[in-house]
Amino acid sequence: MAATIGTPTIDPYGGLDGTQLCFVRAPERDIRLLAPAGSGKTLSLLHRCAELHRRAPGSRFLIVSFTRAARDELKSRLSGEKFAGVAARADVVTLNGWGHRRLKALSASPRLHVSEFERSTMVKTILAPAWTAVPALEKGMKHQPFKLPKLLAGLLDMMKTLGFDHEDGSLRMADDRLNALDGLGLLPLLEEYIVRLEDLGVLTTRRWEPFLEVALPFFNNACTQQFNTSTFTLEDQKYGAWLDQRRQLASGHEMAKEARITEILVDEFQDINPLDLALITTIAELNGSALTIVGDDDQAIFEWRGAAPDFILEPNRYLDRRFATYILEKNYRSPRNIVEKSARLIAHNKRRVAKAMHPVSTIDAVVDMHNGATFLDSVENVLSEIRAFVGRKTPGARMALLSRKRAQLIPYQILLARDDIPFCAAEDLHLFLSETFDRLLGALRTRTMAGLGVAVPTIVDDVMALCNSVQRYPLRRAEADAMARHIRQIRPKSYDAAIDQLETYDGPIRGQSDEGATAASFAVKLRQLIHAPTVRAAVEALQNLYSGFRQDYGRSTEDIFLADPPFFYLVEFSERYGADFQAFVDDLEKAKDTLVRLPGMDGDGDNEIWKKPVHLMTALRAKGREFDTVVMLDVVDGIWPLRSANDERKLEGERRLFYVAMTRARKRLILTASTRIGDKVTMPSPFLAEAALP
Repeated sequence: MAATIGTPTIDPYGGLDGTQLCFVRAPERDIRLLAPAGSGKTLSLLHRCAELHRRAPGSRFLIVSFTRAARDELKSRLSGEKFAGVAARADVVTLNGWGHRRLKALSASPRLHVSEFERSTMVKTILAPAWTAVPALEKGMKHQPFKLPKLLAGLLDMMKTLGFDHEDGSLRMADDRLNALDGLGLLPLLEEYIVRLEDLGVLTTRRWEPFLEVALPFFNNACTQQFNTSTFTLEDQKYGAWLDQRRQLASGHEMAKEARITEILVDEFQDINPLDLALITTIAELNGSALTIVGDDDQAIFEWRGAAPDFILEPNRYLDRRFATYILEKNYRSPRNIVEKSARLIAHNKRRVAKAMHPVSTIDAVVDMHNGATFLDSVENVLSEIRAFVGRKTPGARMALLSRKRAQLIPYQILLARDDIPFCAAEDLHLFLSETFDRLLGALRTRTMAGLGVAVPTIVDDVMALCNSVQRYPLRRAEADAMARHIRQIRPKSYDAAIDQLETYDGPIRGQSDEGATAASFAVKLRQLIHAPTVRAAVEALQNLYSGFRQDYGRSTEDIFLADPPFFYLVEFSERYGADFQAFVDDLEKAKDTLVRLPGMDGDGDNEIWKKPVHLMTALRAKGREFDTVVMLDVVDGIWPLRSANDERKLEGERRLFYVAMTRARKRLILTASTRIGDKVTMPSPFLAEAALP
């Protein structure tokens, strides 16, 4: 019927562009939508749901997002009048949230163990039958009762994330899983656990066979015990839901028509891990659902937590369906030159789907390159930019400092705290709050007091603390007490006197007697610290002579400092303090106090603190966020990309991360580089030339 004259026609698609309309009106059942940043993905996704609802009003939708913030945004948009019909038929969830419902249906009162302490306690107590059945683990628990439970809790969750299956539990299943993970480039996630288990004495070699002899029976028994006792972690929400859906599928269970999910739409599909994939495909198979997967392979940057870009690159292979591909081609958000330069950069990746991105904006972002002769020059350049940005007091304006490594942000945390410039820092940057940082700060306080020549009552305790840091692990209690008694015999009035007395100690250390050689070595290292002429020399002494501050992957699960010790940057930054030890210690303490008051990033949009003008984060944390000004720090080879990116897969991952970082800028992009960092001459990042950046 023709429209009545004078009656306004309603555009059901809300002014979507051509590529968005092609997706919304697509006739195919299973679809892959590739949606680069700023291309109107969310709106297109909701219009697709509305279109499907028009075609089949009885449709039921499961819309999956991977963060609570994304879920809430989708729910908010669905509440509009345009999508009212869909909203009543749609379940918008995170996979964890959906899985939690299944756990509650399976168990009357499931107990979730969320914190590291809770999960470690669960391993030590409820899951004790699982590790006592493995002799190497039972022995390890006696020698490492605090470290091993934390490691096993992490391993248990990681094996679930990577798709291991305790209901099969066979060695063949494990071998098949390792082969699959190798093809996905995810084996390093398990190799880290092998290194840590060897470090704790559980394994004597880093080969896969002995690892599986220990890990597989523990995994199988621990999972069984968890389900028998309704004791779960967050990862079990998805793992338990997957097992439940799989059992229903195997039993031939048919979903009631009114409960059947007809359409599953998964957002951010490039971020899914093997467990996510298994759960989604099993839900779809059980319900006979059509699948729409939405994401951007160029923004796949979460391989470090089990995600694999392969799933969105080859969906036909991994989901065993034939997907029609649609690509959104207009960028509505980013400045013209950022769109063009980021497209030039990412085109160098071979494992990707080619896309033609067209910027809607005709305005270019300002792109500046700050080159400094030294690292300190670069720090001062950035600090000047921060002061100018904050000084303008533009309402709602935000600036982000993005780094490739946590340690790059240490100097800025110190300086911003010192100068009372309001800033936010993601929780994974709070290494100032770690136990090892406290020991580092204590060592610098000791050097400060030694320089004053004051006879403080804590001299012996301070010297013993330094001795504990010289080694990778602290002295045994009995040995430390004996050494302290030996030093106290002379009632030392100075640190030098205490160290001289330490040098004469010939008792056992680490269970062995060596006629005082170890104590003499301690004394040499302690003197190099307390007689360091400058702050830089003191920090270098702690870096080079004190193994308790060195990188240690085995202990990094307990202490973030040891995952990536910040000395490389801390040494350079300390140069600016000369011999003013007290000023350096004061600034470190103020930075620590500031970080104590900062929140984590979950739910940051609801927290007033996160509305501060300056944000510090690693590039991995920046995904999904935008800032008026973005500063990318130390854009040199070896950092962007990391030196460890030694094969094509890793290099492509680093390029995707650079792509994500540079596309966060709305108005201005600042890149910093130093000709020299420490004693190393640097070269510009190869990504600069690839993107045609200055």
